[in-house]
Amino acid sequence: MDAAREAAGIETPLLLFNLSSDVWAQDILEPAYASMPGPDGPISLRIMLRSAQSTRTGGRQIMEQLRGPGVGSFQPGSASGSGFAASGFGYHTINSYGNLETIPPYRSKSGVLYKAGRVVQGKHYEEYPAQAIRDLIFGQDVQNTLFLETGWLRVGHVDEFVQFLPYENELGFTIGIASPRAALEILYTAQSNGHGGVQAISFDAESQLQRFDEEMPPFLNMTIDDVLANETFIEVNTYAQKWIDHNLDILLGDIPLAREDVIEVPGLYHDTSTGGTYVRPDGLDYYWPPVLEGEYQLGAFIPGAINGVVVGRHYISPNPFGPVVDGVDVIADAVREVYARALMNVTFVDDYFSHHMSNGEVHCGSNTLRQTDLVWWQ
Repeated sequence: MDAAREAAGIETPLLLFNLSSDVWAQDILEPAYASMPGPDGPISLRIMLRSAQSTRTGGRQIMEQLRGPGVGSFQPGSASGSGFAASGFGYHTINSYGNLETIPPYRSKSGVLYKAGRVVQGKHYEEYPAQAIRDLIFGQDVQNTLFLETGWLRVGHVDEFVQFLPYENELGFTIGIASPRAALEILYTAQSNGHGGVQAISFDAESQLQRFDEEMPPFLNMTIDDVLANETFIEVNTYAQKWIDHNLDILLGDIPLAREDVIEVPGLYHDTSTGGTYVRPDGLDYYWPPVLEGEYQLGAFIPGAINGVVVGRHYISPNPFGPVVDGVDVIADAVREVYARALMNVTFVDDYFSHHMSNGEVHCGSNTLRQTDLVWWQ
């Protein structure tokens, strides 16, 4: 990540959250700000929002490492309604901030101007994120939340399939969205060109097993032929594409963006459905919603390139470790190509053991500060 930071032209060094075993810097923190008019432009105070997961010990780092001059912090607490669902008590992943993103400023198709952008959160079918956070967002009076459906994912976060990218159009941005359809097409093309025997995942685990004290990951022995012959795998990715298309329809129903401007980022999913309560090493319950009849809960099969960090015209992406054909990773090559449509350069980061194997990627394990000079009150 530090090399990627330098490649993106960021001079400020990384700040490491290293006071807990929680590696998910995106999930415990949403950097926000409060601002008002000043004689020389906006006067701003950064406000670090801790996730509505009050028993998640990693969140304490927001108070311990970030709070100081010009930087405040806030922990969601009381809310309208009652019970854990209102306050966010516990460790349910629906309340992680990988499940809270922001559309850049725009005027909606219905005529509403979102000068500070619009919050996007994922719901899990009938379940919504903690009322404490919803009340906080609504109470600012400049945004209301657009809800997408993330219940089809095991972790259930919007950053697992959607992002917003700078773009040369009237809006100044476009939607980047995961595309199992595009990824499968790449595999079928490789197969039809006689490369079906190539490993579907090119990650070299052997060199890192000792470093991460891990066992050999699954799927590394599968070829392109194996993957495409697996009917369940094809069914699961068709299912993922259905929900992704559903969410894209929600976004395009509000954002005045041409569908042909949407950037489809190749990505593949696999079935990770289990459900029930998992006891974490620190003794806290980690609640996974039950798998509904006729549904799946999916995770990234290869590191999800969509789950990266946008820094201006630079994109820091998980290395997908796709099939290598004639010396070229055909998935990584396609990722570079689609981001080039947004005039963006791509730097790949290996997160296979550090985050991917735990159902997260580069975006989940990092965070960035927002610009605070926006004049949103006029």
